[in-house]
Amino acid sequence: MQLRISLFIFLTHLSLIGQEVRKDVNDQSSFIQYEGKHLLHDWDGINQKVKGIAVVDEATDEIVKIALLANVRDFDSNNSSRDAHALEVLEALQYPEIKFYSDEIKYNSKTVRFSGSLEFHGISITQSIEADLSKTELGTELLGEFQLIPSDFGIELPSFLSVKMKDLLRINYRIVIDK
Repeated sequence: MQLRISLFIFLTHLSLIGQEVRKDVNDQSSFIQYEGKHLLHDWDGINQKVKGIAVVDEATDEIVKIALLANVRDFDSNNSSRDAHALEVLEALQYPEIKFYSDEIKYNSKTVRFSGSLEFHGISITQSIEADLSKTELGTELLGEFQLIPSDFGIELPSFLSVKMKDLLRINYRIVIDK
């Protein structure tokens, strides 16, 4: 009898452990893009080397944790001079990574809301990000956008002709989590 109870507890424990699985972010299909604005011109840059992992509940196929990382140096605006200046402004040698981590995830039909920690330029803030959710042949696709205020992260805004850029970046993203 004691053996049956021990075996039941052991198997139950194993089944609980087996319900969550780690999946990688597909770095070939994922991207993060920013849009910056200045009085005289607008520009954008894209990072197509996003790294990350997601912990997925196998029973529900829902993400329960996600961690993303983008290197500052991997953003490309198609203007090498602008990108070099951005690396200086963002102090990329001292703060080379942008990180997001969430374990507070809420599903609502075809959308999901991630509330978590966004670390940029050495400062972490709580950020809530909503994504459209779909299943594709590659895996789980998250599409969305949000806004970021660079000065919230202690970034001194660059200026051109004595006019600073707008203190607002629009962020668009596509994150694909492998099947």
